Amino acid sequence: MTRRGAGPAARAGRILVVEDSPSARRLIQDVLLRLGAELPNLRVAGSVVEALTLFTQWRPNVVFLDIELRNAPAGGLGTVGPRPSPQDPKNGAELALLFLGRNPGVRVILCSATDPSDPRVADLVAQGKVEFIVKPLLAARVEEVLGRDPTKSSDHPG
Repeated sequence: MTRRGAGPAARAGRILVVEDSPSARRLIQDVLLRLGAELPNLRVAGSVVEALTLFTQWRPNVVFLDIELRNAPAGGLGTVGPRPSPQDPKNGAELALLFLGRNPGVRVILCSATDPSDPRVADLVAQGKVEFIVKPLLAARVEEVLGRDPTKSSDHPG
């Protein structure tokens, strides 16, 4: 249930942020909270394994996904929980495809400092399967994307 007059992040429902950089993870979390997301409807993952677990168990409506996400090496310092397997996605583009395969209705918003013409991104955006935001993430751009009707074709400046 969302508050009356709630911001676009509140209206988005459950939001999963998948980002391996702690500072970038904190930034997008702060932006989403300012745009009306509430903590019960916001989860963050710092690795592919963590993202897969949250996606499966929590079933988000929207996923903000770092395209350059790397699978954490097994046995690293601070490693807790399941370890990556060779079958896990190797980056955010592969993870986006896996999420869409498991739930075609999920809204995936890829985030990257790389050019949106990167073939890993461009094909998915052109097919209307994902949306794209260039980093650094600005609150106004996140608000614009979340406020857009995801069922309509995306017209964004290129």
